[in-house]
Amino acid sequence: MNPQALEAAREFFSGLLRVLGEEGAVEPAWEGEGLYVNLRGGFRYLPSGDGEFRAALGRVARLHLKVRHGQDVPVVVDINGEVQAHREELAGRARAWAQDALAERRKIELPPMGPDDRRVVHTALAGVPGIRTYSIGRDPDRRVVIEPVGD
Repeated sequence: MNPQALEAAREFFSGLLRVLGEEGAVEPAWEGEGLYVNLRGGFRYLPSGDGEFRAALGRVARLHLKVRHGQDVPVVVDINGEVQAHREELAGRARAWAQDALAERRKIELPPMGPDDRRVVHTALAGVPGIRTYSIGRDPDRRVVIEPVGD
């Protein structure tokens, strides 16, 4: 968790906003083994809600950090906290599904999800007593199973 990588990410995205003629704040933070960068502002050209665009920005930022700063770290790009809000909402739903699995004493198979959403579910339920989670299937049909364990 190199503080220089945080500053390099801040500089990279601040430069990007400048080139686009956008005004906004760049909020980088460490998240696991990678960086989470939230761009805040009333943007005209940055499409919120476009996961492919955010993923592409993350790949370009990762390449920049690797080539210019020797830091090869994944970069998750968020715009106005939408990714974080989605994660929090999904974690809440996961906890509700876990309660249903416990109350009904049955496993619940969730709909197919991408790897980031599956990770959110697994992480949200990691400390829930009496519940285990695991993934089944292959992408793009890979899904999480929430299963009660014990008595």
